[in-house]
Amino acid sequence: MNTTLLRQIWNLIENINASEILEIGEAELIQRLLNRLDSQNPLADKERTILNTYLQSKINLIKDTAESRLVSV
Repeated sequence: MNTTLLRQIWNLIENINASEILEIGEAELIQRLLNRLDSQNPLADKERTILNTYLQSKINLIKDTAESRLVSV
């Protein structure tokens, strides 16, 4: 996975409503992220698989980041 793709996915995560991240299930959140990223920049099957695995490994960090955004508001 290249750094551009990593930046895009984290930028997307930061721009999604924090409440939305916390309210939906992990699998649905990952699918939404992948679909939104895919609509901005079409992903190859291999990229989608790699990103899916990456997001699964970072799901707690994603949710913690969203939670901290809600607390700081």
